[in-house]
Amino acid sequence: MKRCCQQGNSALLMVMLLSAVGLLLMTVMQRQLDSALYVTHDERRYWQTLVLAESSLQWGIGQVWLMGSRSGEQCLNSVTEGLRVCLRQVPGEYYMLLRGEGHLSRSSSVMVLYQRVVPIEPDGDTSPLKPIAGGWLDFCPERQEAICGG
Repeated sequence: MKRCCQQGNSALLMVMLLSAVGLLLMTVMQRQLDSALYVTHDERRYWQTLVLAESSLQWGIGQVWLMGSRSGEQCLNSVTEGLRVCLRQVPGEYYMLLRGEGHLSRSSSVMVLYQRVVPIEPDGDTSPLKPIAGGWLDFCPERQEAICGG
């Protein structure tokens, strides 16, 4: 083999080809990581709103509610924690419907959960609430959606 005739073109071409394939693989991997990050962010937002909605229900159960205005809807807000809960009498039923909302301030997504409750002191002017076993729902339990509010 003569050294004067070898110029290294094939070696240079191979290096360029391997670099191009590496760059292509890194681009595909970056797109997959971006997609996974988006899914993770979306799931994190879902869990945060769910926890806020559950916290709203628990906070609402611990509050003392007016029993004289059973026909309308009563709502309470906790500004510091970002909780909102509303109570409404269900027409023709012995129970009331408690609606807890979870809302992130930076997002437009709202999670709404429902709990069937009964007043502990039904004959008084005010009463704390007692949840009905199995009464927790993540959808409106009534046929008339106007009862569930929103």
